[in-house]
Amino acid sequence: MLVLQDIKKSFKDKVVLDGVNITVESGSVFGLIGANGAGKTTIMNIISALLTADSGSVKINDKEIKTLNDCSKNIGYIIDIPAMSEYLTSREYLKFLISSQKLEKEKEEEKIETLLKKVGISDAKMLIKHFSRGMKQRLGIAAGLINDPEIILLDEPCSALDPQGRAEVLEIISELKKEGKTILLSTHILSDIEKVCDNVGFLKNGKIFLTGKLTDILKDFKENIFSISCSKEDALKIIDALENNENFVNFKMKNDKLEIHFKEGSKKEIFKAITSCDVEIDSIILKTKTIEDIFLTGIKKEGKYV
Repeated sequence: MLVLQDIKKSFKDKVVLDGVNITVESGSVFGLIGANGAGKTTIMNIISALLTADSGSVKINDKEIKTLNDCSKNIGYIIDIPAMSEYLTSREYLKFLISSQKLEKEKEEEKIETLLKKVGISDAKMLIKHFSRGMKQRLGIAAGLINDPEIILLDEPCSALDPQGRAEVLEIISELKKEGKTILLSTHILSDIEKVCDNVGFLKNGKIFLTGKLTDILKDFKENIFSISCSKEDALKIIDALENNENFVNFKMKNDKLEIHFKEGSKKEIFKAITSCDVEIDSIILKTKTIEDIFLTGIKKEGKYV
């Protein structure tokens, strides 16, 4: 388990982190959400002891982390753009990094093969300079796993990747979670958060303003709205049919869709009322807020998550 308690950090007169509290449960993926410059990388640097917090503590399994030596075996830190010698192959690069462990040749080769397979790099003879951005990102993940760390920090791992590259990296993250790794993922690509994260924290103005289980947060911000695609004539019939329904709140026409707003807890009743109308419906969708919707509103629910 990774725990950050009341982390504060300023650079001269600029307060970057103002009492940040984060708990990442063992074997889970925590998504740290924030705009560029919000302080996500500063948090990562403090956890990995590359920066010292002005106050507060970082603990792994109740043991406080203060120095690079404290976290060298426990933490794998994978940055957005890993620095690599482009005239090495992926195998040579990993061999260079592993050499400090002074393993027997057979075990060293076995470890390199395992890492390359884990991140999906099959051509170990290709020079890094010919790698795509996605391949470099995957090799960077392999480098961060050399010490088989318990905690993995991923700082914008999908930044600037194409859809295929992002999907590949997200698949690696999912596999690492299955292996029981504890992962802190920072990103501003919010759709990625919904695909791999168990818990999330929204960072703004140096504070976590909303945190909790992803499923709970999405559920709490759900909308009681059906979006219906049908003709204008049929939309009027639906409105007329619902006019005296006690669960009907109001309606809106939005982007050629009829939106029916209804009372909390009456989804089944309203759905039945809509579908029993003598109309032709192309589609009916229960609207939900995405993580992006929630973040952009900047809503803070006092006392519920924070």
